[in-house]
Amino acid sequence: MTSWRNWIASRRQTSPNPSASSASDISTESGWSLRARLLIFVTIALLPIAIVSVFQGIERARADNANVHDRLIQSAQTLAADENNLLASAEQITRAVSNVAAVRLIQPTCDDVLKDALVGITYFGNLARIDENGIVRCSALPSAKGTNAATVPIFQQARRSSGFVISGELPSKVLRRPVVAGMLPLHSAGGRFNGALAIALDARWLNSLMRTHAIANGAVVFVYDIEKHLLSSNNDAIAQALVAGVNPGKRRGVLQDGVDSGGEGWTFYEAPVRGGSIFVGFGMKKTALFGATYISVAADFLTPVLMIILAWAAIWFATEQQVTRWISHLRRISGAYRGGHYSVRPRLAGAPREFVSLGEDLSDMAESIQDRDRRLRDAVEQKTLLIREIHHRVKNNLQVVMSLLSLQAGQVRDPSAREALLQAQVRISALALVHRILHEIEFQSTVDVGRVIHDLAHQIAEGMQGDDGFVRFDENIMSRNVSGDLAVPIALFVAEVLTNTFKHAFPPGHIGVISLGLRQAGDGELRLSIDDNGSGFDSTTDVGGLGSRLIDLLAQQVNGTVTTCSVPGEGTHVVLLFRDPVPTEAIAN
Repeated sequence: MTSWRNWIASRRQTSPNPSASSASDISTESGWSLRARLLIFVTIALLPIAIVSVFQGIERARADNANVHDRLIQSAQTLAADENNLLASAEQITRAVSNVAAVRLIQPTCDDVLKDALVGITYFGNLARIDENGIVRCSALPSAKGTNAATVPIFQQARRSSGFVISGELPSKVLRRPVVAGMLPLHSAGGRFNGALAIALDARWLNSLMRTHAIANGAVVFVYDIEKHLLSSNNDAIAQALVAGVNPGKRRGVLQDGVDSGGEGWTFYEAPVRGGSIFVGFGMKKTALFGATYISVAADFLTPVLMIILAWAAIWFATEQQVTRWISHLRRISGAYRGGHYSVRPRLAGAPREFVSLGEDLSDMAESIQDRDRRLRDAVEQKTLLIREIHHRVKNNLQVVMSLLSLQAGQVRDPSAREALLQAQVRISALALVHRILHEIEFQSTVDVGRVIHDLAHQIAEGMQGDDGFVRFDENIMSRNVSGDLAVPIALFVAEVLTNTFKHAFPPGHIGVISLGLRQAGDGELRLSIDDNGSGFDSTTDVGGLGSRLIDLLAQQVNGTVTTCSVPGEGTHVVLLFRDPVPTEAIAN
């Protein structure tokens, strides 16, 4: 069995790079990391806030759209109020004048009545009485008398109407400028159409009225008729583009969108003026109307996203600086300890208190392991010294026994007794050789059986033939470490076979060769062969003596099988097959 000292040394050599080993262990771990778990938990915790913020943004957008709608409608209706009042005044004047008999009956004083009705009123350019055929019979302006208005659309509309009607923009040949005409149809007592009373509104006054209002910066105000003729505006280019894009089929009371010549979007509302032939529009750029809404909604949407991102960044930084960094450091320290480098100590300056405490525990553990290893090494060294001393004393005692047998053999006169003592001396010499090798090597639990066979063969040859050297060895012996319990019977087996070979195969002075082999035989077995080219014997008839019985017993001791084959004059062949103590996988590695 390997000593503790050498086992610890071999363990230290297996991990020369503890940091790389530790990093590999960390990288191959499965499951969610602490950082990923924290990110998921924080995201789930902040998700309700994000959802509420999104709904708030949607509700804010709806409220702002409603406010914009109401503001545009209110502005347009406020601007249209003066125009409505002006046209209402026109209707009141015509109704008041229509009650005058001179006007209704077209009497000679009709012109004077109409002229007097416009005294002090600058908004209106003319007031005229038109008969049922469309001919102007009397007028505040004499130049208008006799003109034919039968083909004018507003006269046709007045013929079909029972109330005051208003036209769009009309060119006036009398006033030589655009006007907006209003007509009040007149009917006889029987309900027959009896002409109309017409009043002309100077279109320039619409522009003057519009300029009296405080208009928001960047807004556009415009007045146009049902034929999309622009009557007045504070920005003709933008107003003309918006009027051109008006959708007549779109129901009144809703906002409309338009684009100016520069491609910028506008939102406007058109308020109808009395009669529905003239409209007052008020519009603003979409960016001015909805810019704050866009910013507010974007803030409502982005705030939770930014909050989650910042939380992620904080978790990422905090776990890296306060957790992962120190865990990785402690894992590297544990990897060093796992590799046997117990002198390494954690450096945890600036680490959280929990990691400092864990590092102190690891340091205490390392010191305890170092103390235990030190005691184990001391115990192993003491054990090794004791075992070496035992082997040394056994070897010396066996040498003393060999010396006693040699002295006794020298005094015995009986050749057979002397031969028995010498044979016992050879066997004891084999045991002494094994203990000598075990005493010399560092690992006292195993011995190289190849070395034992080699040394034992030469030792026996030297003792059996002296310095004559008439027999030589041909060796093909592999190196194989085996336990001392296995080395002893193998050494005795080799000693028994070789002594028999020197005694019986080679008579004195005979030159020969002994082949020694130790090889793998397959199926986890070793093959020990001892061949000679000596005199041989008839293995089929020879019963064998004590040596043969010892060879069989030693083969059984190692759980092996022995085969002996000999032919007279051709030599002897002895093969021992026994189980290889070293597995094939260990040899391959």
